[in-house]
Amino acid sequence: MDAAIELLRTDKKTDQHKPAILIASDGDIVVAENPATRETLRCAFNELHRHFGFFLPAAGMTRFKAADENEVDVRATGKLARLYDALLKLNPDWGTPERRHELNQFMTRLIFCLFAEDVGIFPKDQFSRLTVNHAGHKGAEAHIAITHAFQAMNRPASEREDLPGWTHEFEYVNGGLFAGPIDCPVFDAIAWGYFRDSAELDWRDINPDIFGSMIQTIAEADKRGELGMHYTSVPNILKVIGPLFLDDLDSDIDKAWDKPAALERVLRRLSRIRVFDPACGSGNFLVIAYRELRVREMKILDRLKALKGETQGQMWSSISLASFHGIEITDFAAETAKLALFIAEYQANSVMEKMFGAAASPLPLRDGGHIVCDNALRIDWEDVCPPPREDEEVYIAGNPPFLGSTYQSKAQKTDLAFVFSGQVQSYAAFDFVAAWFFKASNYIRARPAKAALVATNSICQGYSVAALWPHVLGEDLEIGFAHKDFKWRNNAASNAAVVCSIIGVRNRSGAPKRLIVGGNDFAAPNINTYLSNGPDVVVAADRKSIFDLPFMDYGNKPADGGGLILSTEERDRIVSTHPEAAEFIFKYLGSKEVVRGEVRHCIWITDDNLERALKLSPIAERINEVRQFRLASPKEPTRRMAERPFEFDQIRIRPGKSSLFIPRHTSENRPFLPVDLVAPDTVSSDANMVLNGAPEWCLALIASRLHLVWIGTVCGRLESRFRYSNTLGWNTFPVPKFTEAQLKALNASARDILKTRYLHHPKTIADLYDPEKMPDDLREVHRRNDELLETMYIGRPFKTDTERLEKLFKLYAARVEKLKPNKTSKETA
Repeated sequence: MDAAIELLRTDKKTDQHKPAILIASDGDIVVAENPATRETLRCAFNELHRHFGFFLPAAGMTRFKAADENEVDVRATGKLARLYDALLKLNPDWGTPERRHELNQFMTRLIFCLFAEDVGIFPKDQFSRLTVNHAGHKGAEAHIAITHAFQAMNRPASEREDLPGWTHEFEYVNGGLFAGPIDCPVFDAIAWGYFRDSAELDWRDINPDIFGSMIQTIAEADKRGELGMHYTSVPNILKVIGPLFLDDLDSDIDKAWDKPAALERVLRRLSRIRVFDPACGSGNFLVIAYRELRVREMKILDRLKALKGETQGQMWSSISLASFHGIEITDFAAETAKLALFIAEYQANSVMEKMFGAAASPLPLRDGGHIVCDNALRIDWEDVCPPPREDEEVYIAGNPPFLGSTYQSKAQKTDLAFVFSGQVQSYAAFDFVAAWFFKASNYIRARPAKAALVATNSICQGYSVAALWPHVLGEDLEIGFAHKDFKWRNNAASNAAVVCSIIGVRNRSGAPKRLIVGGNDFAAPNINTYLSNGPDVVVAADRKSIFDLPFMDYGNKPADGGGLILSTEERDRIVSTHPEAAEFIFKYLGSKEVVRGEVRHCIWITDDNLERALKLSPIAERINEVRQFRLASPKEPTRRMAERPFEFDQIRIRPGKSSLFIPRHTSENRPFLPVDLVAPDTVSSDANMVLNGAPEWCLALIASRLHLVWIGTVCGRLESRFRYSNTLGWNTFPVPKFTEAQLKALNASARDILKTRYLHHPKTIADLYDPEKMPDDLREVHRRNDELLETMYIGRPFKTDTERLEKLFKLYAARVEKLKPNKTSKETA
């Protein structure tokens, strides 16, 4: 059938009509090919229906392909995935936990051989030619041939007496890749066909940094729909390892550029650098770090050649794969990381040979990267990456998994407890990534070592700051650099992005610190644990404002099973038959109602009017519903409130005064926090924070850029959305001592904001504060409000958010220091 596909491929009619799919079958097996992508399918005829997606192009539908994919990587991964599936189907015992490692190791060895015969490590097509020649009809004896080939590669030629003579063509490979027991799964015609398809690819252009992650998905069937889309991009990796150590190396190279002795010192330094990724996946970070160090090594050697007028005596790299360490919990990914480093080494050596006319022989392989398959939170990192010896430097870099406590599995919560129990009191709500920072800090402390990890922003916001960072930094570590608030994307079709930060931790020193925000890279005197240029303070929650702002509290929680809450239609039905019921029905707003302009209502009864309310049957029926709901609750406090079913379970703010409602959770995309002034006959749900009867100037504060930046920095987030906190955000918000004239001006500014909104009625806050559609006049009135307020802080508007935070943290630190002797109400966040 391969011959039939080849005939179809070369037929003039194929070129003329350009069919979407070529297909051939002998009645038992189907072979199909997409001429545009050269993607191949092999399956039993009776399983054709399972491969519907492959034939979509025949219906005029294209399959998604990410723009940055390397065609060779994608095709290779697709073919290997099909081979993997075919082998598992034929050898189900290889899919058991006991044998899965063997299958993963087999695939890794196979990929190495296919790469080696295309790039010149082996003679051209040596591996595929010899195995095909001795695999029997339709691959019936392929497992025997491949086993013999792998065994030969693990032995010097003099130790192959018990192997077939044809295996003597293979050179001794060594390097641990073929060490240990060697077995091979059985092939059938379909699996053998996929092997031959893979062998026909040109493997020279494989990108080890990308391909490593791509082949990891081979063993993860749930990710097959996104092959090639789950890897950390090179630019993102460089955001970590650049400030961590590459930029410093580049500075040293620039300073030494015309000084041979100084360049040779940098060369020696390169050889003593070790890189450790304790969540290495399929090796992306390690591969890029290795490649970048090799680039700099060759740059120095080339410069020394120019300065000295001769080629250096060094003909191979002094940067060893043994200097690259990793921990990965997934077996196949760990094996893949080793292979990716082998490939990266060979490709770097090929470049070196072109530059200098000589390079180390690729075989036998030397020691590879030290990649351990284990749980990074359970093992001692020093067993994987020994502490640096004299003149050595260790850099920990990576992208550990980040998962909020809600999304952690039971096993992950146990891992978190294993790391923090007995050392940190409140860790249950930590993001999973926090454990890597804690272990990294313990590793680098008092050593020539640094660490930089990607993290979700949650560990630098809200509760986590006070609970985690004092234990990470202690008195002897500091944040040396931070890349704050950027979207970490992959190339998946959904292109989902998580707002992340990169945090570099080091031993305290006088070296400059770097803060990278919004593409701006600048020196910072200090980087605090909020990743801001400011003093080392931890913003602690407080029950009342430490700057004497009006009291803010939650709205009210009904815990009523819906009995006290009414839609507009339900309210109208009740009032139409019982007009006197209007006395007991109030407008009811949660966060959605504030933002989207929706309206609900609630029954609001006090002890004073309860007797009248119970005479109205629609009201009495609903009160009885609430009583039954509360009596059935598993919570004892809720059952107690069944004694008062006519009122909300938790009442914090009673209606009767004009109030400001601030939604507790809101989109991070709006340029200002949503806040609205509501009438006295309005009840707030607990989805809002409420300033009851507060002066108008409070709206000018809340709707300012200053306040948004503060809330976004010190409060926690729900996913990426702002989570507004009264105790942590409003009660800590630094303000200067306003004069009466200033408060009057802020009152007027607040009214201007409200008036301008009303000019666009019936547009809602969601409509008006859409960043793409915000009306110009509303944007201008907010600009004037910011200018007015910020001038009260420093005599002019702030230039950047960084400058805003710097001032706010200074004010906060000074206030806390001033209040220390009399402080009694503080509670840690």
